[in-house]
Amino acid sequence: MLVAMRLLRALVLVPMLLLLFPASAAAADIRQGNDIVIGTAETIDDDLYAFGNNIAINGTVNGDVVAAGQNISVDGTVTGNLIAAGRSVTIRGQVGGSVRAAGATIFVDGKVGGDLFAASDDVTVSANGKIGRDVVAAGSTLTLGGQTGRRVEAAFRAVTIDGHVSGNVRTQGESLRLTEHAAVDGSLSYTSANEATVASGAVVRGATTRTTPAAGPAEPGPAAIAIDWARGLVGLLILGLFLVLFFPAFSRRAGEALARSPFVSLGVGVVFLIGLPILAIVLFVVGAYIGGWWLGLVALAFYFAALAVSLPVAALGLGASILRVTRRPAQLVIALIVGLVVLLLVGLVPILGGIVLLLACLFGLGGAAIAVVGGRRAETVAA
Repeated sequence: MLVAMRLLRALVLVPMLLLLFPASAAAADIRQGNDIVIGTAETIDDDLYAFGNNIAINGTVNGDVVAAGQNISVDGTVTGNLIAAGRSVTIRGQVGGSVRAAGATIFVDGKVGGDLFAASDDVTVSANGKIGRDVVAAGSTLTLGGQTGRRVEAAFRAVTIDGHVSGNVRTQGESLRLTEHAAVDGSLSYTSANEATVASGAVVRGATTRTTPAAGPAEPGPAAIAIDWARGLVGLLILGLFLVLFFPAFSRRAGEALARSPFVSLGVGVVFLIGLPILAIVLFVVGAYIGGWWLGLVALAFYFAALAVSLPVAALGLGASILRVTRRPAQLVIALIVGLVVLLLVGLVPILGGIVLLLACLFGLGGAAIAVVGGRRAETVAA
């Protein structure tokens, strides 16, 4: 049990420490910081890995670019592929290869030589944008102007085609609109409950096919809801009992952390929810060059394990707080049962229940992380 807990602490601490390794140890150019700017006169003859708040590539990168941050912009030239994850991703320059991007907004006003693969709330290819091959995207709204060299595959709530597509177009969503500037050389097929809006000047040279989406499943009755609720309670209770019985010290520290510092736990949980997957990708990519790529897989496995136990950990903290108010002994098993029952009952409330369960997972993630690090500090002091 002690070995398992030490391994768990290592999974939290070791990947973070690896970020402190000097960038010169890697074969590629790795840059970290708040603002990362590749100047207009700067040329990087290697792959670039950039991790910061604001990332601006105004110069030339003769290789691939992997970027993660809040705001990512390419106004210069990337001869290889671009992989980007951020709040906003803007391309006004040129990317010779393919673009794979995820974020709240993705805006292309330049040239992409390969495919555009995007997952975003809003994806826009302007009238000046040019995609050399396919557009494969999903999100809320898609506005596709400019030129697309091959096919389009899109799953969005609203799709607007305002440019030239050389191949077939296939979409799925609530609405599809073709403006007077739209031209599709291939076929157009879409799945929607609503007819597409096609302007008088729009051109579709192939066949146009509409598919009506199948009716959704019937609303479950009270009996089905009760059965699903009971199943969820039993599953989470089994997982929570495993933690309480085999890792009692960890369970108690996690519950205490939530009761003592709930907002700190929430903040740590948000950081882990967003940061650990990015860290796992960084470790995997960097490890592929310098060795130790398996650490990325280990970090990712720990991430999913932490997500699995986050709700039972949150239930421990909530149950302990409730028992403390009622002046009852805060036994771990009783606290777990009380917390799970309360959380899952609240989870039945439409909209509010989902929000509460999401917050509970964040609290649980933070409490678990604090418990792991706190146990490590306790061992250090004891030594």
